[in-house]
Amino acid sequence: MPKILEDLLWCAALATWLMLLCGFVVAAMQPFAENLRRQLKARLKSKERQG
Repeated sequence: MPKILEDLLWCAALATWLMLLCGFVVAAMQPFAENLRRQLKARLKSKERQG
């Protein structure tokens, strides 16, 4: 197999694994992000009431 084809296959495999990893990380961070968003919204509402 030519070296360039082998390198291309390695890059494609690495890109696939990185996309899968990013998908898992984003799915795992969804509840954390929603909780953070709720807390920020509540804090902004309390500041508006005070001001």
